[in-house]
Amino acid sequence: MKTTWYNYWFKPTAYLDLAVLRIVAVGLQLFIITFGFGFDFNRLDRLSDLLQLPEHTWEPILVVKFLSFPLTLEWGAKPTYDMLIFTYYLSLVAGLLALFGFFTRINLFVFAVTNIFLQGFIYSFREIHHPEAIMMIALCALAISPCAKVLSVDAWVAETFGSKGDVDLAEYKGEYAAWPIKLLQWFFVLMYLSACYSKITIGSGEWHNGFTLQYYLLQDGYRWDRPLAKWLSQWHELILFLQYTVMIFQATFVLPVVFPRLRWIYVPVGLGFHTGIWMTLGAPFPQWIALYVIFIPWAAALKRVREDRKTAPLTHRHEAP
Repeated sequence: MKTTWYNYWFKPTAYLDLAVLRIVAVGLQLFIITFGFGFDFNRLDRLSDLLQLPEHTWEPILVVKFLSFPLTLEWGAKPTYDMLIFTYYLSLVAGLLALFGFFTRINLFVFAVTNIFLQGFIYSFREIHHPEAIMMIALCALAISPCAKVLSVDAWVAETFGSKGDVDLAEYKGEYAAWPIKLLQWFFVLMYLSACYSKITIGSGEWHNGFTLQYYLLQDGYRWDRPLAKWLSQWHELILFLQYTVMIFQATFVLPVVFPRLRWIYVPVGLGFHTGIWMTLGAPFPQWIALYVIFIPWAAALKRVREDRKTAPLTHRHEAP
C-alpha cells in the first residue's frame, strides 16, 4: 500500500512539465557558460584568467578535489589549462545534445558533472556566490529523471521507430515525473528561509530598517549607473515597505508549494523581486528567475487551451443571429 508520502512525490504527473524544465535549465546554463552573466567576457576567458592567479589564491573546494583527482592524480592539485579546455567543450557538446534530448540521460549526467567542476573551479578562488547552486542541483535531478519522455529526439525516435506511437503531451504521465520539480520547489523554500534568517540574525535587525537598502541603492546606483536605483534611493518609506514585503515573501514561500493556487500571487511577486534586484543593484539571479518554470503547470495549461478551443466554435454558433 502506497503511503501519503509516496503519493506526494510519485503521483503520476505529465512529463511535459519536466521536459520544459529540462529545456529551460539546460538552455540557460549553456548561455551562461558561453556568454557569462554580469561579466564582460565569456566563461572560457574567465577560467583562463583565474588560472593565472598566484598559487596562494587557490583553495579548492571538496568537489573540485574529488573530480580533478583522476586527472591530476594529486589531491587538491590545480587543473591544467588543457583540462579546463577539454571540460569546457565537453560541457558545451553534452549540453547541446541534452537540450535537444539526444541520449538525454548520458549527456545530462556529463553536462551536470562538467558544470559542477567548472563552477567549483571558480569557487576555489574564494569567489563564492549563491545563484549557481540551485542550477547545479536542477541539472543533477534532471540527469536521473525521465525528462526526455517528450519534447526530445529520444522521444521522437521512440514514437517513430518504436511501439509507443504518438503521445498526448497533456495526458502522457508517469510516477517519476513529479519528484524533480517538487524537490526544486522545496529548495526554493529553504533558500528563501535561509535568506530571511540571515537578514534577521546576521544583519542584527539593521537590514530591514530601510536605511541599509537605501545606502546600497545609492552606492550601486552610482557605481553601475542604475537610474532606477538612484530614483528609488530617495524614498525611505517606500524602501521600508519593500523590505518588509520581501521579508514576508521569503518567510512564507512555503505557502505556494503547499497551496498551489497561491502561486498566482507568489510567482509574479518573486519574478518582480529578482528582476528588481537585477535592475537596481545589478545583482543577476537568472537561474532563480528561469527555474520559476517549476511553479507553472504547463500540461494543465495546454489542456485548458485545448478545451477552450473546442468550446469556442460552439459559443460563436449560439451567438450568431
